[in-house]
Amino acid sequence: MKKGMILFIGLALVLGMATAQANMKEMKVYKEAFPGATIKCIDCHAVAMPKKDAGKHELNAYGKTVVKSEMTVDMFKKLGTVEDFKKK
Repeated sequence: MKKGMILFIGLALVLGMATAQANMKEMKVYKEAFPGATIKCIDCHAVAMPKKDAGKHELNAYGKTVVKSEMTVDMFKKLGTVEDFKKK
C-alpha cells in the first residue's frame, strides 16, 4: 500500500511537471523574441490563475492567436508583444 502511494505521488509529480514545462517552453520562446520582457498567465489566458478544469483555462485573443501559430521566435516577433497586440 505504501509503495503504491509513493508511486502514485511520483507519477503525479512527473505528469504535473510535464504539463508545466509546455507553458515554460512558450514563455522561453517569448522571452527569446523579446529579451527583458516579462510574461504572465493573464497575458494569454482569460483569468490570472488558470485551472485545468473545464472552462477555467480559456485563452484571451493573444493566447488564441499564439496557439493557432507555430511557436517560434519569428512568430512572436511578427505577432508582437502582449502590449503591442492590445494596441491593435
